[in-house]
Amino acid sequence: MSPSRPTGAQPMPWKNVMSGRTIWLLGLLVLLAPLLAAYRGRQAATEVGILGYNHTDGDIPQFTINGGNGGSARPHAEGGTVCCALMPDQWTPGMDIQVRWTNDLTTYHQATVPVPRYESIGNLAVHFLRNGDVSVFVTSMVLGHPEYPLSGPEAGLREGKDPVWKHLL
Repeated sequence: MSPSRPTGAQPMPWKNVMSGRTIWLLGLLVLLAPLLAAYRGRQAATEVGILGYNHTDGDIPQFTINGGNGGSARPHAEGGTVCCALMPDQWTPGMDIQVRWTNDLTTYHQATVPVPRYESIGNLAVHFLRNGDVSVFVTSMVLGHPEYPLSGPEAGLREGKDPVWKHLL
């Protein structure tokens, strides 16, 4: 036998408010769930300086990183640090960067460059090498440091010049 309501009795108002509030909260949760999932999937990233190194005989008056300004670099020189590229705080396999550059402000070249593993965030170093390749590194060191990630015959800004600073050995 089910309980019966006295004739003429009104439903309890708090039940209507509670069910309306519950529906509103459930609707809000449904709307926010994709946003929360997207936020959770985003990797923390830091804006880093971009440092260009030109190992070639030609001027590089402009280069870009993923569509943003990267700076410029004179022949056989460091171009200085410009702001900024957004780099993930942690390296992940398959990371790459789009580098676009010009030697004459009319003809542009483009390369997709893999980002080697890095353990901690630092500047983004972009090297335009004599053999036509482009290399990038996320590092807190500068060319000349004995532990700098670029080594070998392409490391010197001038061919045959060892870039390692002897006083750091």
